[in-house]
Amino acid sequence: MELLVVTLAQVSQAREADALARMRVISDTVRNAPGLLNARFYQSREPGHACCMLTTWESNEWWQKAQERYAPHTLLLDSPAGIFQTPPDQWLMHYLWGYSRPLAQPAVAAAHLALVRPEMAEHVQQRWLESLSRQAQEPILSFALLARSVEEAPAAPAAQPADPAFAEGRPRSSINQGTIFFALLSWSGEHYREAFYADQEYQDIQTLLNRMGIVHVLTLDPL
Repeated sequence: MELLVVTLAQVSQAREADALARMRVISDTVRNAPGLLNARFYQSREPGHACCMLTTWESNEWWQKAQERYAPHTLLLDSPAGIFQTPPDQWLMHYLWGYSRPLAQPAVAAAHLALVRPEMAEHVQQRWLESLSRQAQEPILSFALLARSVEEAPAAPAAQPADPAFAEGRPRSSINQGTIFFALLSWSGEHYREAFYADQEYQDIQTLLNRMGIVHVLTLDPL
């Protein structure tokens, strides 16, 4: 089964130029990894700049083989001191849903991270899938996906933060806390993003997510 690895790193504000240069090096390295199906790299617009990396692997076996040389988490930790504020967060996930409109080039994106109480995970998953499927009927999105966390194999314990609590409202780990859902939504322009957010379907699912857990949204630009 394909494995999605979501990696999020907070950048020191004074070192943003260095961080972008380091991200280019990491991107070039990761794209050469055996077993890698695709990779997407983003930077956030919000204060407290962050970099978001999505890598898809043929299987967990290929991912485990990549740990030493190609894992984004490892490469970030090997960065020069002071570029990234804290150790990066990383989650292993399985895809639940995907959408692509090849003629609409993604220009702006948003990452939605939701930590949901375990007993509500199946309900949230079903409702979110239904909501995305309905919104995707209109030609607004250019690319999107929904994924759900899986427990990381013991071979890579460094990817689990020591403190699994939320940091600045962002879910840091799903282990012993709940289930993390990750949605990446992208559009070809700002007006499409605004129209998507204004839709009642989106507003309803956000209300549900906030009631069932904690949600963090990052507006992203592709790197």
